[in-house]
Amino acid sequence: MPQTVYRRPWPQWLVLVINLPLTIASLILIFTEGAISRAAVIVTSADVLVLLVFTILDPETTITSRGVLPDGTVVKVRRPIIGFKRCESPLGLTGGYEVRIDGFRYEPAYIRV
Repeated sequence: MPQTVYRRPWPQWLVLVINLPLTIASLILIFTEGAISRAAVIVTSADVLVLLVFTILDPETTITSRGVLPDGTVVKVRRPIIGFKRCESPLGLTGGYEVRIDGFRYEPAYIRV
């Protein structure tokens, strides 16, 4: 079975461009209005939600487990939580049971969108 790696479907700087203004606005609202003001709570919640979504959708956020290959060897396996089918790249189409240079085998995501 070939290994599967995923590329990120958005540029890496996009997270910073979206999150930085929300974080700054959140801090300003907390210091000027107070931590329990409605605006501070809404902006801070949006900031945390954006970070959570980008973290869960990031293909580098993986769950590591152990797997057994057909020849009986036990290897460390990494699988992303969510992976986009259009961003998949199969590796080792001729078998590909070998472990990558970083010591892990990469398998398809738990949830493929």
